[in-house]
Amino acid sequence: MSHVTPKKTSDQTLNLSACEQPHHIVGGETLAQYRANQRHEARWKHVDVGVSEADLDNNFEFLNGAVLNRCANEQLLLTTTGLFGPIRTGTLVHLDPHAKNIVVQSDRAPLNPEADLVTRLNKLHDETTLNPPGNCHALSVTGFWTSATSGAGIPGLDGSSNVFGSTGQLICDHEKLEFPVLSYGDDPQSQQTYLQTLAYYGGTLLKPKEEFALGFTQDLWGIQYDQKLPEYVTDYQFGAHKGGGLFVEHHPFPHIWLPAVGQDPVFERATKSRILLGRRQDINHEDGYYRTVTTQHFHFTIFEVPNDGSALAIRPQCIHNDSFTDGAQTVFLANTPANTVAIRQSAPLTDMTFDKYTTTNL
Repeated sequence: MSHVTPKKTSDQTLNLSACEQPHHIVGGETLAQYRANQRHEARWKHVDVGVSEADLDNNFEFLNGAVLNRCANEQLLLTTTGLFGPIRTGTLVHLDPHAKNIVVQSDRAPLNPEADLVTRLNKLHDETTLNPPGNCHALSVTGFWTSATSGAGIPGLDGSSNVFGSTGQLICDHEKLEFPVLSYGDDPQSQQTYLQTLAYYGGTLLKPKEEFALGFTQDLWGIQYDQKLPEYVTDYQFGAHKGGGLFVEHHPFPHIWLPAVGQDPVFERATKSRILLGRRQDINHEDGYYRTVTTQHFHFTIFEVPNDGSALAIRPQCIHNDSFTDGAQTVFLANTPANTVAIRQSAPLTDMTFDKYTTTNL
């Protein structure tokens, strides 16, 4: 969930179900009418507006574009349930899932710019480059990442499946992907393994109400999404004309995920946050003709985020996915482009016809 695209105007949404699309009418509205009509659409039904009216007004197109419903088989499987923040550049903040606006700004100014969050995350990433996690803590995958802008866009997907606009492909020749799942347990050993593996991806776990200065050039906005498993993954993400496959993406801003506490507002379940992180480590080797060949190589791990007010933060450009979360959580994002792909499998095309022959009958 990241970069968003503006929604078209509509005045046909008051009687639509959450899974129906409105008929768009362009023009003929004042700005105030346009914004009021947008906020009457079904996708706004469950949104808790924690941002100020001034911030909502000044950033309406961006925040409005982040409000969406995703459905499959006429069933609502993901919806936006909150708008929070922002985390402003040059400020000291902490996150509180119980607050009306979960971004709580300190009266104090940041004291040490070199200790900002992005600098910390980049340092963790760089220090662990030569120490990748073992097979029990990371799935190793060889594949080929090709973006939509390089001509690998998947046609015919649901319009709300990618708020970036288009989805490329990560082609992997694997029958099955078994992602290791790490939990931040009560014992020191599991906590150390969790944090060391997370550091490899350029991530860290923010303690409940831990203060930090972001250290990024843009504000980050908190968008809370509520999703229902397993259907959101099996019916929507895997749907040929919905998500087109499980997505992973990266973009030039840091991400922070804060799970909701208590019962989620739409599907009435306790949130279980699972964040899939990835890192690309290309391998160079010589082939039989002494030519240097580069193979795209990826590591993937799923991290469960404790539901105690902790938050998981990653550096800019870290590969990630949050589709395995069950319930509601807030993801902090900025309005920038992204590189989003669906994990798919390549296989030879064997059904062919030539002259009067068909390969399936040979």
